[in-house]
Amino acid sequence: MKGEMTGDGERQCSGREVAALSSSSGCMVGQIANVATFRLAVGGTGRMPCPLAVAASMPASITGARLAKRALVFDGCPARYAMRTLERAGISPTNHVIVTDVGLKNVDDLGHEPSNVDRVVELCLNALSGK
Repeated sequence: MKGEMTGDGERQCSGREVAALSSSSGCMVGQIANVATFRLAVGGTGRMPCPLAVAASMPASITGARLAKRALVFDGCPARYAMRTLERAGISPTNHVIVTDVGLKNVDDLGHEPSNVDRVVELCLNALSGK
């Protein structure tokens, strides 16, 4: 398992070039945000700190997100739950992607099409490259 353990047993899972955090709510767009973030993390684009650990004020997670050169936030909808979590922890994201911005509806369904995740990943990569 990757990441360093801190003294309090919390795993340090961020701090590279890009820290990517997402909402992962019980709706389709939240799940797309989470899957897109996961795909970027396993693909090597960035690390995926736990947004709940940031919300719980876990020092290693907050420090890891702050040490990243860029903080990318994925929100499923304009409610901006992930963005608000980072802002409350004093972290200023460099990029913010909202899944509903690609025309997807916020519906109470966890199912989603892989092609919709592809669209959100592309949106993210464009945001990171300044397009």
